[in-house]
Amino acid sequence: MIKNISVTVVGVMIALISCNTENDFYEVGRQSVSLKYPTKDTVWVLNYQKPDSLYRFSWESKRNYIDYSLVFNLSEDFSTKKVEVAAGIKRDFYLTTMQVDSILSSMDVGIGEQKNIYWTVEVIDPEAGWCDEVRKLTITRCDLPMNVIMLNNPSNLAELILDKANPENPITFSWTCQTEVKDYVLEMSFDADFENMIKIETGTEDSYEFTNKYFDDLLKAHGVSLGESISLYWRVTGTGNLNNPIENSAVREISIKRFIRDPAQVTLTSPDEGSTILLAAENASDMFNFRWNCDTTGVGYTVRLYDKESEISVEFDAGENQFYSISQLDLDQLLEQQFEMVASQKKKMYWEVIPSDPLRAVSEQKGAFTIRRFQAVLSAPKINLTAFPADATAYVLNVSTPATSLTTVNWECPATGVTYAIEYSLYADMTQSKVKESTPNKTLNFTHRLLDEMLSDLGASYWTKTVYWRIITTVTVLTEPSDIHSILLTGMVKLLIDNRDSDNPQTYPVVKIGDNFWMGANLRAIKYSDGTPFTTVDLASKTYTGGAVTDPDVIGQYYTWPTALRSWQSAGSNENTIIQGVCPDGWHISTLADWNALINDLSPEPAKKVKSIQFWGNQWEVTNSSGLNLVPGGVFWHGNVGAPDLAGSDGKSGYWTTTVGSPTTAYMMEVFDWNSNDIIPWHYLSRPWSEGDGTASKMVNVRCVRDPD
Repeated sequence: MIKNISVTVVGVMIALISCNTENDFYEVGRQSVSLKYPTKDTVWVLNYQKPDSLYRFSWESKRNYIDYSLVFNLSEDFSTKKVEVAAGIKRDFYLTTMQVDSILSSMDVGIGEQKNIYWTVEVIDPEAGWCDEVRKLTITRCDLPMNVIMLNNPSNLAELILDKANPENPITFSWTCQTEVKDYVLEMSFDADFENMIKIETGTEDSYEFTNKYFDDLLKAHGVSLGESISLYWRVTGTGNLNNPIENSAVREISIKRFIRDPAQVTLTSPDEGSTILLAAENASDMFNFRWNCDTTGVGYTVRLYDKESEISVEFDAGENQFYSISQLDLDQLLEQQFEMVASQKKKMYWEVIPSDPLRAVSEQKGAFTIRRFQAVLSAPKINLTAFPADATAYVLNVSTPATSLTTVNWECPATGVTYAIEYSLYADMTQSKVKESTPNKTLNFTHRLLDEMLSDLGASYWTKTVYWRIITTVTVLTEPSDIHSILLTGMVKLLIDNRDSDNPQTYPVVKIGDNFWMGANLRAIKYSDGTPFTTVDLASKTYTGGAVTDPDVIGQYYTWPTALRSWQSAGSNENTIIQGVCPDGWHISTLADWNALINDLSPEPAKKVKSIQFWGNQWEVTNSSGLNLVPGGVFWHGNVGAPDLAGSDGKSGYWTTTVGSPTTAYMMEVFDWNSNDIIPWHYLSRPWSEGDGTASKMVNVRCVRDPD
């Protein structure tokens, strides 16, 4: 009891020390906004000849993810006409020359006129922050000649993709001039020198519409192939009069892509329409081919085989090949398993080919043929086992001797031309079974690796399970399976390989503590096991290598509670709520019950048996005998700070659980450098910002535990 009280006092003192009055670690509550750039009394002269120049506005606040507006006014007290520009959550915001000029125009500042403009930032949600500062800019509007022609659309370097589906849709070219012009001429050319140009007189109209088809025909006449792009240069001229000559526009370059060519047709060639296919077991290894023709390249194809009566279909990925091959044996098994056909049964099947790019290839043809499964054998010979382990024989599988044989299974069978396989299940009636193909030989070694693979296939890795098995052939109509037998397997305690990122699989040690299997390292996942990115309202995850642990593979990732659990709304006060969260398939976020069982199994002084023999400052009697290897990662007291507290060798480690402590808190288990004996549960603020408690979720590490059997 005295130990617990002392730890609590130290924890409270640390919490008090970590929080300073200037909110260095807390982006919470209502925070002020300070302006950074441009500085006071900055002078800008806008130049219409550089319309895409960027003018930067920036500001800062201790709170993230709040919406701002830039506000401009001619008066320092903002008592006159005000212009607002939405900036979103950005704190560095850029406006082009013409955008700034447009803002001045909306404030009735004349062309070429210089004015003092006052600006500030408004926080959209006044409960999130405020800005008291106002800064002055001196800006001169673009000295835009009244007689210059300014191009509007299409913009410079725009890419126009012509739409074959809507050939009459318009493409509009537009421009403006403040002086009246009566003889506009739109000029277009495929070369920048305008040696061969197209001239279109528009009179007083400051725009002109073309159809998609017009440009496609134009590009075709210029020798451009279907689907190809070409640069087009355009400008607008006008003469005005002697007293007020017009300044012609600049030249713009755009690109135009012709219609994609008419898609090629897929023609089915094999099997022949209306033909009858008789599958034969003696030809089980022969290939059955679907074939088609299509005059195109770079298109992927999917073959769809279906039964109209049962409305069952299967699909095969043919890649970019114009054929798909499947052995008679595999096709026969497919007909049995997917279409529920019995031996010798005939059925009319339909097939089609689906191209991956309908703009390049289409298939309007559907084929039909009749197919018969392997013929049934009236008296199929049975597979007789001659050597095998007695039922319920127990094997403890060892990861260090994977190729060692535990026993050998032999059998006899008069069938010829067949391949044998082992079928296995967790159920005595062989439901939900799996099959592992063997060889034509009538013998099979039960190695540590083979038996563990069987256990893993059945979803029972690491656990002790009774597995039922028998020998079958891959051509089921030619033989009768052997009798069913059983073995008791205890799975390997092996490395966990997390393949959620196929380009960077992660490997973790696994340790058994009591009846539970624990991940022996901090989780490093940066997305969920189904590939979904972290999308919680708080931060995703982060790592930190500036503390006692500098290896990112050892420290792993830090997670907010909502990110770690993913379905955090389903968590409650139950100490054994199983939630997968960020863990691999078949594993879950460690529960409070998991930790309590661990503490009970490792008592007395469990902390000494779970702490790494590296990184911690106080190594007095630390053994890490459990192999759990906890390291001092500390705690990000709020997810929006740069570094965790207590991540040094004299610090602590923390791990989320799935148990709720209060409406706004969740439990984490903690181990301290200054306490070599105990693993202690604390519940801290954990809910996301949207929960309205005014805090950001804390971030700590995660350990995963194997799902119960």
